Amino acid sequence: MKLAKIREDLYLNPCNITSIEFDDEYNTTLITMVNGDVFSLKLPTKKALDAIYGSEEHLVSSKVSTEINIEKIKEYQQLLKDGKKQINKLKKVVEQIENFEF
Repeated sequence: MKLAKIREDLYLNPCNITSIEFDDEYNTTLITMVNGDVFSLKLPTKKALDAIYGSEEHLVSSKVSTEINIEKIKEYQQLLKDGKKQINKLKKVVEQIENFEF
């Protein structure tokens, strides 16, 4: 998957865009998504089109997306490992309580 960097705080998947149009009344570019969301951007339509259809300035490679996902997976694996350690500690405590004689 490739993401298009439209502006500093907005990345879009070009496959999810259904239309791009210029709104003369508000002097904005409108980008309509598959789910119906519409982004109204204060930038020239050409800049939006360049971002969406492959200007090198705007593309975020799938390698970068993959690296981000790998980092998230590593974080979740560590959380899972830590959780398993805590569960094992709790099992030992429960076992000690069960074996305790009053």
